[in-house]
Amino acid sequence: MKKWAVAGLSLLLLAGCSSNTADKKEALDGETLYGNKCSACHGGNLKGAVGPSLLNISSKYSEDKLFKVISEGTDKMPGHLLSAAESRVVAKWLLEKK
Repeated sequence: MKKWAVAGLSLLLLAGCSSNTADKKEALDGETLYGNKCSACHGGNLKGAVGPSLLNISSKYSEDKLFKVISEGTDKMPGHLLSAAESRVVAKWLLEKK
């Protein structure tokens, strides 16, 4: 009986470790983060929906300013939806889009 309990706990621990790895990988992917947290308002194609279009955002914002908007939000957009590291990744990803 004790062996089954140890085996069960081991499986739970292994499952937890693998999901943490997946979360860390996702945090490095701006497209995935955008799709999960931003696309509902800004559209999957960056053309806008409830929120404004983000196409050619580099003509409007520097990386630091865009990071601040993503991190802190605005009067119409909530902030703190992403961690600081995730906000930086999404800002860089958006600035690469044309």
